[in-house]
Parts: sequence; structure tokens; C-alpha cells
Amino acid sequence: MNRLDMTGLKAHYSLGFLAACGLLRCLTESKDFGRVKLGWQIEDGNECFAVLYSEHPLEIAAITRKLLGMADKQRNSSAWTWSDKIDDKVDGRGKYCRMAQSVVQNLFEGATTRNDADMAAALASDLILDNKGKSLKATAFDLTSGAQGLLKSFKNIADWSELEKPKKHSNKAKTEGVERKVEEALIGPWQYQDNHHSLGWDPQGQRIHALRSKAPTNDTARRSVRMAVFIGSLALPLFPCFAVGNRLRTTGFDNAGWFTWPIWREPISLDALRSLISHAFNKNLKQRGIHVVYRCCVAPTGGTQGNYLVFGHPEERR
Repeated sequence: MNRLDMTGLKAHYSLGFLAACGLLRCLTESKDFGRVKLGWQIEDGNECFAVLYSEHPLEIAAITRKLLGMADKQRNSSAWTWSDKIDDKVDGRGKYCRMAQSVVQNLFEGATTRNDADMAAALASDLILDNKGKSLKATAFDLTSGAQGLLKSFKNIADWSELEKPKKHSNKAKTEGVERKVEEALIGPWQYQDNHHSLGWDPQGQRIHALRSKAPTNDTARRSVRMAVFIGSLALPLFPCFAVGNRLRTTGFDNAGWFTWPIWREPISLDALRSLISHAFNKNLKQRGIHVVYRCCVAPTGGTQGNYLVFGHPEERR
């Protein structure tokens, strides 16, 4: 099989893991790459990184074309356009239910793929409302607050129009600019030169204004790897939400709010990955092919009064 060492996607890094899973899901849907599998290069004393395997060549240009198509698809998908915020106080549950019903109907009629249905299931569950009973409880991956809104942020991150410069006499009209961003995300090093929020998934890219000397309006330093965040967003359908009593649970998170992910050596398919991350990592790890398990907490920032949430730095569990 063909191999692509994705040295930019580090095993111990929450966003690196999400992006590796998101790319596997994206490329598995395409027939251009044949069978696609994901493994990890594990070296003692060195940082582990993701490795992608496929039947057909894995070139950055081909991956970029697939990601461009996925960005257009997601930016206009029902799962991302029904609201700007999952916990919308104005008929949020009603909007979500109408979107979900439309998606399921279209799926049965063959008018769409499972993508929207899987993404909708990853965002929320209409069975669980917030403490005030006015809006949906969002996935544990929603670390946005205030006017940010997870769905609004997804659509902004997936809009690459400023990176796309049409070539003369070409119908493709896609760019080297996007390819450079894809290469940075997958191969590295991450430069943090994008003016887009990292959604709290990247502890290295957070600007905690309450602890900085600059006001937010004056603090315009670039702080994210936008392409890694977008590819990471494609992994959400692997972590669906579900109701447990009167609480919303998100696959991959424990009761205390820790996000946990496994790292393995031998390449596995998307179906195997989906099965792997749906189980708790508390026993028989070596027998299940897991080399190490990482976890990170969801931590509030900005002091005792702060309402911003971010993934913390990882801890290792063997």
C-alpha cells in the first residue's frame, strides 16, 4: 500500500488526533484512493505521528482536491446551516428537529448520503435540553461561547474563497494556496498564521484575553492552523451524542469531561476506528492493539470568572 507520513499530526495532540481521524473519514468516502487505513508511527523517545495508507498514491494535490470538495459540501450542508449556534435560545430544538427530519427523509429517498445524518447526530440530541429547558445541550466538542457559535465557526473555517485563485483557461480554479495549507496541516510544521479561532481544540493556539495585557480588539495576532481545525471537524461524526438519563453524553468523553483517545501502530480502517473509539479504554489495551492512551480535560480559562473553554495539555495513560 502507498504511505503518507503525516508528521504534522502528533499522536499526543488532541487536534492532531482529530485531524487524522477526519482525513481518514474524508478519504474513505472517495473511490479515488481505494482502501484507506490509518496507523501511527511509534518511536521511543520521539513524538509519534499519524501515517495514512491507501491502495492508490497519496499526493497532497489529490488530497487537496478532495478536501476542497468536502469544504463546499459541508459549508452548504443541512447539518451546518440550520443555525449559527447549537444552543440557540430561539426555537433551537425545533430547528434541529426540522433539520434532522429533513435529513432522514432525504436519506431514505436517496437524495443525500449519510454525511448530514452522521454530522447531525454528532452535534446534539433533541432528547436533552439545557438546565433551563430552553435550548439543546451541545456536543462536548462545542467549546465556543458568546457570539462565536460552533456552526457559524465551522462555516467560516470551511470558506476558503480567499485562498482560491483561478488559473487561466482552467475549469478547476483551485489553488496552490490551499495546497500549502493542507501540506502545513498534514506534514508540518504548524506556523499558526491563520486568523481563525481554533474552537478550543488546540491549547497551543488559544489567546486568553483575561490574562493578557491587550484588549481583544487590539490583539490581532494570528493563532491557529485553520486547515487542521477544518479537517478535525470532519471527525465529529465518529463521536456521536446520546442521552443517558437526563444527561447528554458525547462519545470519547467520560463523566468528568475528559476527552480520551487511543494510539495504535498497525493501520486500521474507518469501520475499525469507529468501533475502537466507542469503547472505554480501561482494560485489555495491549490485547486490543492499543499502544498508549492520551486524555485531556476541558478547562475553563480567563480566571475564576472566565467562560472560555479549551482542551488542556494531554496526559498519558498506558
